[in-house]
This record gives sequence, C-alpha cells and structure tokens, in this order.
Amino acid sequence: MVRSVVLEATALTTSSRASGIRYLTHAAPFAAWTRRQGVPLVAWRVFEADLVERYVAVGMPGARESTRATRRGILRRLSAHVLAAHQGRLPAPEPIAYRRVRPPYSGDQIAGYLRLAAAQPTAARRRAVSAVIALGAGCGLDSRDMLQVRGADVRPFDARTDVTVAGGTRPRVVTALVAFEGELARLSRQAQARLLIGGTTQTGHNVTSKALGRLVRDDALPPLVVSRLRSTWLTKHLDLGTPLPVLMAAAGLQTARPLEDLLRYAAPVQDADRAAWLRGSR
Repeated sequence: MVRSVVLEATALTTSSRASGIRYLTHAAPFAAWTRRQGVPLVAWRVFEADLVERYVAVGMPGARESTRATRRGILRRLSAHVLAAHQGRLPAPEPIAYRRVRPPYSGDQIAGYLRLAAAQPTAARRRAVSAVIALGAGCGLDSRDMLQVRGADVRPFDARTDVTVAGGTRPRVVTALVAFEGELARLSRQAQARLLIGGTTQTGHNVTSKALGRLVRDDALPPLVVSRLRSTWLTKHLDLGTPLPVLMAAAGLQTARPLEDLLRYAAPVQDADRAAWLRGSR
C-alpha cells in the first residue's frame, strides 16, 4: 500500500526515480508505526494529517530536528495526495521539464566530420564515427536508437535505403537521406550481422559516447554531438518540406515541440515558394 501511494504521488510531482526512493524511505517507518498503533491498513486512514503530526512528535525518538522536518514535509505531501485521491480530486500532473533541442550543424561541418571520420587512425574508429554521423545526420537516430542497429538492418532498395530501428521504446523504419545512402551501404556490408557501433553484442552502455570520446579531433570543427546530428537531420527535412506526420513518425516524436525550436534554423522560404505552398499549387 505504501509503495503504491509513493509511486502515484511522485509520478505527479517528479520524474526522478531517486525522489521516489527518498519518499519511500521516509514513508515506510511511518507506516510501520501506524500499524503498531492499530490503524487499519487503508491509505486514507494511514496518512491522516493528525497521525502524521502525532508520529513526528512521539514516533521518532532520538531523531534530529532536521530529520523530523524533512520527514514531516514528505509525509504531509503524501497525506495531501492521498486525501485528494480519496475525495476524487487528484491534482494535475506537473509537466516534465523540457530540454531545448541543440542547434544543427552546417553542411560544411558535416562534410568536415565525414573527412575526419575517414582519417581516424584505426579501422574500428573509422567505422564507428562514420556510423554515428550517417545514422544521426542521415536518419535522425539518437544514441538509444543507434545501439540497436546492425548491418543487416540497413536495407538498400532501388530507389531508397531503409534503416530499421528494432527494440527500444520507438521501433520504426527510417528512410535515409539520399546523401548518406552510399555511406550506409558501405557500413552495412562491413558490419553484416554485427552492430554498426559497438561490435557483436549490445552492452547497454552508451557506445556512441565511447566512440566519439576517442575521436581524434579537428580544432576547426565544434565537438561532435549526436543530438546535434539529429537536429541537422530534422532541420534538413524542415527545409525539404517533409509533411509533419511523416517526419514525426520517422523521428519517433510524440510532440512537435523540438521542431518548433528548430524553425529558427530552417532555410528562409522564397516568396514564390511561399505563395505556391499557401495556394496549394506546389
């Protein structure tokens, strides 16, 4: 019962697993104390405000004042949640903090990274860095997506190249930008059944960070970051006029907020094109 109360309450107030554990650490001794007092094991009875105050006053012998204050605050929040739930008026969930997307790279910077990837000192590094660039800037994959992709997941067709993202929370098929089809085909032939980044077994570690952390850098280029590669792909599709439902499905997006952030980087639309779009004649 206590665990379910804590999980429900923290889901409404925080996205942090650590906060949930902290709440549970304070709520469990209180629940045990109420049990010894003969209180029925019903949430709205256990977390009555008067019981919370009595517990803090007499049920924590030897506890420091700071500990009492912390526990009282947490138990009062849980009490308010339980009472609201019992009366059928749960508070609305607080929005999860939104992280603004990072800006895209320029075309010249992407070309520079591809040259840099080809100049890495070992074949393994060349393959890993090339794969990160091709999957990020060519398919819009993020680090979690890249962990899943094997050589056999890259499928060239006559008129396109598809990359299958298997597993994870956003399985989907992404058609690569034409500029990256040749690079992806080459990487696919080399990897075959192996992962494009990281070898034969998916370890769960962030292999993209490992690959980029070993990158022999070029001071003329900014740091190579997967999230900016993905932003580059998204911005390219904004420039191309890719329909929003198509782009969001390929990107695994549930909201268009990242695209709103990237509009400032999209290429300006010419007057003639703007008129054609609005007339529906394009």
